[in-house]
Amino acid sequence: MAEQETITVSEYIAEQERLEQEARELFPKKFDMCSNSAGYVRQPVYSCLTCNPNPSEEAGFCYSCSISCHGDHNLVELFTKRAFRCDCGTEKFKNVKCTLDTKPAGAVNELNQYNHNFLGRFCWCNIQYDPHKEESTMLQCVICEDWFHDSCIGITPHGDDFDDFICRTCTRDHPFLRRYAHHPSFMIGLSEKGGGPKSVVMVDSSKAAANTKDALVREDVNTESSDSLVDVVSTEEKTSVTTTATTTASVMTSSTTTESSTTKVVATMDTVVESQKEKVTQGKRSLESVANNNNDDEEKDLNKRIKLDSDVKFEGATCKLDQQPTDPYLDQEANLFATEGWRDLLCQCASCLTMYTKEGIASFILGEEAVYEADDDDEAESSTLESGMKKLGEMDRVQMMDGVMAYNRMRDEVRAFLEPYSQEGKVVTESDIHAFFAAKMEQRKNNL
Repeated sequence: MAEQETITVSEYIAEQERLEQEARELFPKKFDMCSNSAGYVRQPVYSCLTCNPNPSEEAGFCYSCSISCHGDHNLVELFTKRAFRCDCGTEKFKNVKCTLDTKPAGAVNELNQYNHNFLGRFCWCNIQYDPHKEESTMLQCVICEDWFHDSCIGITPHGDDFDDFICRTCTRDHPFLRRYAHHPSFMIGLSEKGGGPKSVVMVDSSKAAANTKDALVREDVNTESSDSLVDVVSTEEKTSVTTTATTTASVMTSSTTTESSTTKVVATMDTVVESQKEKVTQGKRSLESVANNNNDDEEKDLNKRIKLDSDVKFEGATCKLDQQPTDPYLDQEANLFATEGWRDLLCQCASCLTMYTKEGIASFILGEEAVYEADDDDEAESSTLESGMKKLGEMDRVQMMDGVMAYNRMRDEVRAFLEPYSQEGKVVTESDIHAFFAAKMEQRKNNL
C-alpha cells in the first residue's frame, strides 16, 4: 500500500493561518451584496469559464458574486469595466442562481457590452490568458478597457513615465485624439500600418518639441508659454499707447499717440487685442480686467499692465481642436501614453461635446470615472477564531451559553477521539475523521 502523506497538528494550524492571511489579502471587501441593484456602473468584473464557455454565453458578474456564487469555478478577472451590470442569476446564467440577489425570471441586462475578454482572451493577439504561464506585462486601454501585452504594443515607456494608455485601435476609431498627441503630456508609439509591434518607434513629444517647433509655427501654433504683455500709459491731454506682444512666432510692437480721451485708449487696446487674437491659435489668451472710467481720477487706474495668459482662452474662442496641428502621422498607427492631466487639454465646446456623444465616449473622456466597490470588510484582518468569538459575543446570553457548552462538548469528544492515536503513535487518516463525524451525525439524528 502506498505510503500516506502525514501532517502534524501544528503544521495543519500553520497552513490554515497562511491560507486565511492569503484570503484576507485577496478579498479585503465584503461579499454579501450583489451589485446588480446599483445598475450600470463602472466596477471590477469577473467572467466564469465554467458557466459561460461559449461565445453565445458571454457574461460577467461582480466581486461579491465571484466569491459567493462562483467561488469554486474557473474565473477570469477582467478588472474594471464601465457601464456594466452584474449578470449573475439573469438569463445569461440559465443554470446558475445568484445566492445574493434573486433576479426576476427572464432578467436581461440589455445595455451590457461584451468582448473577447469575457472568454478569457485579450489583446490584438486574442490569446487565452493563463496566469501561470503569462510573462508579459499587460496594459489596459483607458478608452476600450481591453488589455494588451507590452510585447504586442512594441516599445513602451517606463511605467512611472505615464498614467494612461490609449491603444492604436482607439486612436484609429477616435482620430481627434491624435491631433493632441504633439502636446508634452503624450508620448507616441508609432508603427507602420500592418507592420506589427517590431516596427514601433517611440516619440516623446516633450523632447521632440524643439525639432517640431518650426512646423508648429507654420501651423500658427504657439510653442512656448512666454507671457504676452500689453502696457497702457495715459496722460490728461495726450495718450501714448505702447503695446508689446511677444510669442515664439513673432514680436509685434505698436505705438500710437492720440489726442483724445480714455475712450480712444480703450479703442486702441481693442485693436491690439484683436490683432493678437489672430496670431495666437493654440493657447487663446484673455485680457485681465481694464478699468474703463471716464473721469480724471479713475483714468489714472488705466496705468496698469495687463497680462495675456497663454493657458486661458478668450471668451467666444473657437474650438480648441481646430487650433491643433493636423495629424503628422496619418500613414502610421499610433499608441498614446498619457501623463496625468491629459484630459484637461481636450476641448469642451458644443461641437466637440456632440462628437464625444456620437462616438460613445462622452461619459468618461473629460474626467475619470468613479468605481463602484463593495464596502471594506471590518473583519478582514481577523482570524477565523477572532471572528467566531466576536459573533459569539453578539449573541444574547442564552444563545451564547448554549454555544459555549456545545463547543466544550465537541472539544472534549475530539480530544477523546484523538487520545488513543497519540498514545499508540498512530496516524489519523482522512477516513478516520470522516468516520468520527459520520458517527456524530448519526447520534444527533437519534437524539432528535
